[in-house]
Amino acid sequence: MRMLVLVPVFALLACEPVDNCTVNSTRCSGAVAQVCAADERWTEIMNCDEVSTMSGGAWECRALGEDAGHTCLPAVEDGSAQGGDR
Repeated sequence: MRMLVLVPVFALLACEPVDNCTVNSTRCSGAVAQVCAADERWTEIMNCDEVSTMSGGAWECRALGEDAGHTCLPAVEDGSAQGGDR
């Protein structure tokens, strides 16, 4: 009888951990922009690699500004290859 009780407990422990993010907050997870949904779990809103493929340019996930959210933006080129800062 004890074994029947332990099996469901172990099954629940094996589930993906709950992130408990703050609803409507955003972040970058690699090349993916995410928003915290009403269930307090991160949800993909935009994949910057897919945007790059569709647009033919380089895009990356970045913050829009302080507390302004995260999204895919055109990749910033390193100016060092073109003679440094301008």
